[in-house]
Amino acid sequence: MQVMYVQRPLASIIKLTGRDRVQFLQGMVTNDVNSQCPSTGLRAFHLDNKGTIVYPMTIHSTSDALYIDVEGATAEDVMTLLNHYLVMERCALHDVLSTSESFWILGDVHDIFSDADKASDGNLHTFMFGDFQIHTLPVLRRDGPCYVAWSTPGELPALFERVGLVCGTFEDAEHQRLTAAITAGCADFSRILAMESGIVGSSISFTKGCYIGQEITARIDARGRTHRELVVLEIPGEVTSLDVRSDETVVGQIRSSCTGPNGESLAICHLRNEARSQPLFVGALSVNAIRNVV
Repeated sequence: MQVMYVQRPLASIIKLTGRDRVQFLQGMVTNDVNSQCPSTGLRAFHLDNKGTIVYPMTIHSTSDALYIDVEGATAEDVMTLLNHYLVMERCALHDVLSTSESFWILGDVHDIFSDADKASDGNLHTFMFGDFQIHTLPVLRRDGPCYVAWSTPGELPALFERVGLVCGTFEDAEHQRLTAAITAGCADFSRILAMESGIVGSSISFTKGCYIGQEITARIDARGRTHRELVVLEIPGEVTSLDVRSDETVVGQIRSSCTGPNGESLAICHLRNEARSQPLFVGALSVNAIRNVV
């Protein structure tokens, strides 16, 4: 398969600097910022005081900063929210992409840019072609390596094509993501409880201490169950309705979907738990299978 690059339609990367950056972010998100950062970044949520997801985040740590990657939201909105809580003098927020454009690279950047000079700091890799630099951060978005890349506007597509990358579409990227059953971005997560995300084990720490929405999240965990959860539906046709029904009852809502090359569809659905054992329909189409998300 040829390696693709795909422009990200709406995304932000926020750089958090200052001596108190870890302490500040610890109180903002569900996961433990002090823990070992996975190779694809630390998944976490910023919640409201009712335990509902406001922004899903991927967090990366470097020697002097924390990088917060949010898909499906503008940097202005994310920074406005975080600034509302920023009372520590030794922290600052920066919009990384204010003068850049960002892309997904669906492949391994170390193989693609093997001839370039490279500097690494945590998960942040910078590739240098003379005076031109490309910055990359890994992201969990497919079954295999995937990176967010950014640089000066207008420069990257020509370089990508020169090293053999093929321009893909958002639909291409979504098909790879949903085939791998990966949830991502505000479209999938916003306005649901963190405990309904389907990825509690990789995005929520129950030992890190207090954060916004922690009390509700801990209460649901102690209760031991939720009423709904994000799942992947396999549907034998194009999705024409966002409602998922069992008989005449709406039991779920589709958050994101894509149609494959053979006309079949994959969809992330916020589904009632008891409906998993029932016949389900999206429009006139019956759901073939239900999978857990990762």
